Amino acid sequence: MNKTVSRSLFCASSLLLVLAIPLQSQIPAPEVSLAVGAMQFDASGTGTVPVIALRGAIPLASSWILGEGNFSYASLDEQNGVGTRVGVAEGQVQFQLPSYRIRPYVGLGGGWLHYFTNAGTRETTSPTVSVAAGLRARLSGRFGASAELRVRTWRYGGQSAGFGNSAAEWTAGTTYSF
Repeated sequence: MNKTVSRSLFCASSLLLVLAIPLQSQIPAPEVSLAVGAMQFDASGTGTVPVIALRGAIPLASSWILGEGNFSYASLDEQNGVGTRVGVAEGQVQFQLPSYRIRPYVGLGGGWLHYFTNAGTRETTSPTVSVAAGLRARLSGRFGASAELRVRTWRYGGQSAGFGNSAAEWTAGTTYSF
């Protein structure tokens, strides 16, 4: 072997070794998140209200695929003038870029929305479908930050099929990895 080929192999091997060392730390750890933000809704009226969400994510199959559980709460100001408190319990499968510091993701899922008050003629509990796009950032050690847009739809009134209500949640929060 000539010296150029030998040096090239050595450099390539060294580069692969250096790149492989941080890959182990890129496998995401389970994490919990507390997020707050605004929900723009279209239910029995439209508006923007505060929302709070508690989320937990765990790796499923690889560092690319996460399972996330979401519990959120908001009080909608609907047309009838009475505050309508709702809670949402959802699960999502999220596909994220597996890097150490910044991890953008998209998600798809579903769950249930429950009217705690003022259900009126609507079902008290309705199925939901949601999509999300967000960003997780590791700040230091186990702590991080998150930002997300989650769009959700749920069944309207007493319909047996179809979804007529919708909401967009814009949230930011803190994360803690285990």
